[in-house]
Amino acid sequence: MKVTIGNADKEMGKKSAAVRTKLLERTTQCEAIASRGQSVLAQEVVQTVDLPHPIYIESAEGPYLTDLDGNSYIDLTGGFGPNVLGNKPEPVEEALAAQIKKGWHYGIPGDGQARLAELIKESAPAVDEVMFCNSGSEATMFAFRAARAVTGKRVVALFDGSYHGIHDYALIRADMKSERSTPSSITLGAGIPEEISRDLMLMLPYRDKNAYDLIRKYKDDLALVVIEPVQSSNPRLDNREFLHGLREVCTECEVLLMLDEVITGFRIEYGGCQEYYDIKPDLVTYGKAVGGGLPIGVVAGSKHVMNTFSGAENTPAIFAGGTFSGNPLTMASGIGALEYLKDNKEEIYPYLHEQGNRMASEINEFCRSNNMPVQMMNAGSMMHLIFGGETIESSRDINRSQYALENEFYLHLLGHNVIVPGIHLAFISFAHKPDVIDKVIDAFKKTFEDLREDGYI
Repeated sequence: MKVTIGNADKEMGKKSAAVRTKLLERTTQCEAIASRGQSVLAQEVVQTVDLPHPIYIESAEGPYLTDLDGNSYIDLTGGFGPNVLGNKPEPVEEALAAQIKKGWHYGIPGDGQARLAELIKESAPAVDEVMFCNSGSEATMFAFRAARAVTGKRVVALFDGSYHGIHDYALIRADMKSERSTPSSITLGAGIPEEISRDLMLMLPYRDKNAYDLIRKYKDDLALVVIEPVQSSNPRLDNREFLHGLREVCTECEVLLMLDEVITGFRIEYGGCQEYYDIKPDLVTYGKAVGGGLPIGVVAGSKHVMNTFSGAENTPAIFAGGTFSGNPLTMASGIGALEYLKDNKEEIYPYLHEQGNRMASEINEFCRSNNMPVQMMNAGSMMHLIFGGETIESSRDINRSQYALENEFYLHLLGHNVIVPGIHLAFISFAHKPDVIDKVIDAFKKTFEDLREDGYI
């Protein structure tokens, strides 16, 4: 039997054959569910959860996931980021249990929205007011709309390598044929009018000061510049100088600046990247961690911009709403999570940085000492393993031809009982204590050794 690695088909090594047999034998219930789902679901698995072997989860606790067949895995998925406290943390479980006794969908607001909004406002000096919706994608969609309304301008700028959700204005990427410092944009996937990328969006180069010149050039049409303060495709924390320069040029050009903290908010620090970098944007979007793992999106920012949601002070009003926005279950879960994070932030966030840095450092040292062209990039507790020895400045530097090798790596890692989501962005939580991190590091090393023994790396 052969396996494709890079551009070549190779005979499958003993380790690769063994891990496939192992996973098949121990996941019969998961395999059965995979077959059922494929027969009735138009999209049974999206890219973000598409694993190299089908796994379906029965339960979660602390740093672990347990599949339908009873196999336990160390979880580096983290719910795609929100589970800063780990799976099923006690303060969130208690808050949800108390709310369920009262009801879980009213339509009419309860008191939870005000309390959760207060917690968010207290965490970040840039936030005057908050608006709740149901996902990070909804949040960025409403934020783009608000910026266009308050400025009267049409164009929104995104950065090469960014991700801001699934609505039409977010599904824009850089054309890889365009110049690195002056990227042009194209749509991602079918069904999105090309007029959006051509006329309404501007693509900027990440960690490249030519972005400042492009903002100056298009300032008369540019309503908003949007950036992930830590890109999910390229997690790193050495962005302070670039972000502060971006804040200065946006102020100079009277263009709004938005930080998309859907992933980084309440994960990098309690106050997110705004606190870590000491930067004050005009708009912020949150998701994930704010809801304690339940569906949520948040638009927050200065009153000047947030007035668009109410039409206050003669500001042009936008349409915004959603049946489940501010629903009582999510509000209760978010309050439980944020109050615990706030009360314990002096312990939680230094620990997450320490253990994330330790994990990256030990894995990188192992790869260097064994002459393996692989590097783990991390921003505290979020990390991405990059196959290739090149220096990474932006997503343009990532070798996309190594995806098959990456897939083989994560298949073997699954065999060593560590699970990473399909986008290969990994997270650790406060529940991942040092002995669990030790097991993760050991599993990574064993996986590298498997690939080397089979001649793949």
